[in-house]
Amino acid sequence: MNWWWRLATYRILDVAAVVLLASVLVWWTVILPPQWREFDFNDYYSTGWMLLHGQNPYTTSMEATARAFGLEYSTEVPVAEYPPPFIWMFAALAVMPPRAAFAVWLALEVICLAAILWLTRKLLGDKLSARGFLFVVALTVISRTVSYSLFNSQAQLLLAALVLAAYVLHRTGRTGWACVAASTAGVLKVYPFVLLPWFVWTGGTARARWRRLLGSVVFILAVVVVTGPGFWRDSLRYGIPMGVDEQIGRTFHFSLASLVTNLGYLHENLHPTPEARRFWWFAGTSTGLGVIAVAYAICLLSRRDPEAQFCLLSVAMLIGTVTVQGHYFVFLIFPLTAMALRIGRSPTGGWVIFAALTILSFNCVDPPVSPFLDRHLFLFLLASDLPLYGLFTLAAFYCRELHNATADGGAE
Repeated sequence: MNWWWRLATYRILDVAAVVLLASVLVWWTVILPPQWREFDFNDYYSTGWMLLHGQNPYTTSMEATARAFGLEYSTEVPVAEYPPPFIWMFAALAVMPPRAAFAVWLALEVICLAAILWLTRKLLGDKLSARGFLFVVALTVISRTVSYSLFNSQAQLLLAALVLAAYVLHRTGRTGWACVAASTAGVLKVYPFVLLPWFVWTGGTARARWRRLLGSVVFILAVVVVTGPGFWRDSLRYGIPMGVDEQIGRTFHFSLASLVTNLGYLHENLHPTPEARRFWWFAGTSTGLGVIAVAYAICLLSRRDPEAQFCLLSVAMLIGTVTVQGHYFVFLIFPLTAMALRIGRSPTGGWVIFAALTILSFNCVDPPVSPFLDRHLFLFLLASDLPLYGLFTLAAFYCRELHNATADGGAE
């Protein structure tokens, strides 16, 4: 293993990291400004402006608004697909012209990315050296998932920052505020609610857990009331079904639910009956929820190593939720860094290769280009899901860590 240590000491790696980091930052300044009229900022701004001007974005097409501001419009997404708090957030930005609002949103995304990296360093403390942190920053910035997030104006950086802030608050004993942060992420885009039960039931006495549960319910209900129960009803009726339906037949969705549903559709020769369509959607969703339930059971049985529990549940959330695109993997910045440090305690060639391949899998977000796979759709679907396999290997790693922590009778 001395060879790995000697390789890690080469200062040329530091120079390469800085050069790559600077190159990507310059590249961002070129490719990002024109994206103000493109997806998904166009939808965010249009629906926010409509809400601000008294229109219901869940029942009124955004086409007229989008075209009036020179924004792109797609018939695939004619109305809002996000919960009301998310649209209200963009209503605040819609008081500005689209270009200015885009600049503010892009700045917020970059701030959230910086916050995720800073919180990662704060959580890992002395285990992550300054040099190691340089490599984490460089690998994060040059990753496909971060460029994907910024290029398509996605909200996952904001949600990941909220979730990681919740974990920091939890670690520092402010468990009530941790639940508020996790709930805030949930009301913005629903799927982070998967993590809320862990923040509610870990730490403190039974009485404290009940207080956190009650506080979370009150906070969520207050948000529903303030942002409009009618909008929530329309979101559940029109917006969310339209959004989750996009998992079907897409090779850029990497959740287990999406894979199961797509394989089911393939079994029906891609033309399922309405009954078959409902069955396979239910089968995919149930399979994903089953993975989340198993992850919670493992954490409940372990009751040790909260860092590994948080990381496992974050991974299970991505495996089990309905739609997961490449930009969702920003949630893995902390789990992947923690994995690398745990492997670095006693690295072997096999574990180093395991870590490298796992990290690499989350950058394979484009469908494979192969005439052979084009002729064999079953193999094409399987080959398109390399990030999903990376999620399973990362989940297996943290299951192993929790098993070892339980066997050793101590936490991390």
